[in-house]
Amino acid sequence: MTKTVSDRCFLVEAALVGTMVAWLTAAASAFAADVLGQPSDEAARVALLSELRGLPCQILFEAYDKDNWELFIMNADGAAKRNLTQTRDIHELYPQASPDGTKICFLADTEENGATLRRLYYMNTDGTGRMLVADKAREACWSPDGTRIAFLKQEFDRFHITDYVSKGLYFYDLKTGVVTEHPNKELYHLYIPCWSSSGRPLPGGRIAQWIVSTVHAGMGFSHGILAIEVDGNGVYELPMHGCRPCLSADGAKITWSSDDHTVCVADIDLTGVKPEVSNVRTVHHDEVLHLYHPDFSPDGMYITFSVGPGGRVQAEGPGTHTELAEMIGVRGKWNLYLKRASGEGPAIPLTDDESMSNKESEWLPVRAAGKGP
Repeated sequence: MTKTVSDRCFLVEAALVGTMVAWLTAAASAFAADVLGQPSDEAARVALLSELRGLPCQILFEAYDKDNWELFIMNADGAAKRNLTQTRDIHELYPQASPDGTKICFLADTEENGATLRRLYYMNTDGTGRMLVADKAREACWSPDGTRIAFLKQEFDRFHITDYVSKGLYFYDLKTGVVTEHPNKELYHLYIPCWSSSGRPLPGGRIAQWIVSTVHAGMGFSHGILAIEVDGNGVYELPMHGCRPCLSADGAKITWSSDDHTVCVADIDLTGVKPEVSNVRTVHHDEVLHLYHPDFSPDGMYITFSVGPGGRVQAEGPGTHTELAEMIGVRGKWNLYLKRASGEGPAIPLTDDESMSNKESEWLPVRAAGKGP
């Protein structure tokens, strides 16, 4: 069809209008950033990165590098990433930092006679002084004073990759090396525990602390998040859907994956006879990708989390397993992101290599203590 002069003029005018709209949009964004104090996405991202560079913290995480699971460490803004473990035949996973930032406990997988053996260790933050805690162990967490490690044990003698196949809750004393079982012997199918720093005041200045953990098809619960008394038999289901909880250092807030696509945060009161959860709000949501493994910064101002595609993946390479990609030791196209715990501002990527399956971030307050790598 032959265009008339009028048609051509209309097309030119439309192009000019489109250019003007784009220019006005950019100008409005710049005006908001410079005059109204409302930053554009890019300005907000730059401002957040500037904040992170000044934090006295680093971030640990697991990643698949050169056919091996390793523990990596990086600055809070994602810079200066390096391999902390560098082992050829051992797959290190799920790092957890002691409250003072001087030690890391972690899981280690080895292949022996065609079977996976998963053990729990701890070491100094520079990778030295590796000490065995337990064989056939699952996920672990530190006591608030850093003197004990709580951990789960696998349900069966033969290792199974499914995250909730656990039975029993145990405590390892770093000073004596003694392992004791939790007084409640009916605990099973727990995964991803964390230990509260707050709790109900007791005589003599002691505090009745809590272990908060996901449960799946165990103890009469279908799937949810439980608060378990550290020194008692009490077990309470928290009024929140989802999994993989993390408590803030002061024990006043909790973050978790409320579903496959949403990271939430809420206030939690652990100082009464029963825990109370209130003021639930969304930190980040993605319609397509899955969001898992949220973790508070030591000051509670930021949350890191893993972002990747969902679904079951096939084992690919040594030390990997066929299961859901968010599980420990399962490889997938995942990266780590960070966002303010308030939910305000952008979520920024801290890693950018999906082939390494970057997951399970954990904050390490090393600079404040003047220790660490």
